[in-house]
Amino acid sequence: MSAPAAHDAEAGAMAPSLSHAADPELTSAFKHAMGRLAGAVSLITAGQGKEARGLTATAVCSVSVAPPTLLVCVNRHGEAHHAIARSGAFCVNVLAEHDRPIADRFAGRHGHAGADKFDAADWLSLATGAPVLGDALVSIDCTLVEHVDAYTHTVFFGTVRAVRLGATAPPLIHFDRAYRSLA
Repeated sequence: MSAPAAHDAEAGAMAPSLSHAADPELTSAFKHAMGRLAGAVSLITAGQGKEARGLTATAVCSVSVAPPTLLVCVNRHGEAHHAIARSGAFCVNVLAEHDRPIADRFAGRHGHAGADKFDAADWLSLATGAPVLGDALVSIDCTLVEHVDAYTHTVFFGTVRAVRLGATAPPLIHFDRAYRSLA
């Protein structure tokens, strides 16, 4: 039995257990397992104007209601990661089933990158100035308060500054490597 991952308190990062890090069979099984974890599809956005960046994600979680706080997990090599770190803010835009095309666009499935991802929708801003999708089911605008590097990703913690509720519609869900709907 191998040792579990250890937390490096000084660096604030998780140190991988080396015995599992290079096991391709375990990695493949884990990817399949996470594909079976149904999750709401969101756009995480940050920055403004030509500096605006975003990604499609399911790694979003409520942390606390006092103060209202949530977390997002973002790959450190992605362009949105740098925008969140640089701007000190981000917005979680929860998508409806009819938002599949914009989810694909922000996932990079059609070659769009950078601020060009934002061309196909109407955008607003709330307290932090991060892009807010006009027809999102809900948009949660946050100020970055903490981050923890963990392996390939950074966990960004944000204190909620504003919430915008959109029209009620069936949510876009990701399950078994595909978008799904509850409708």
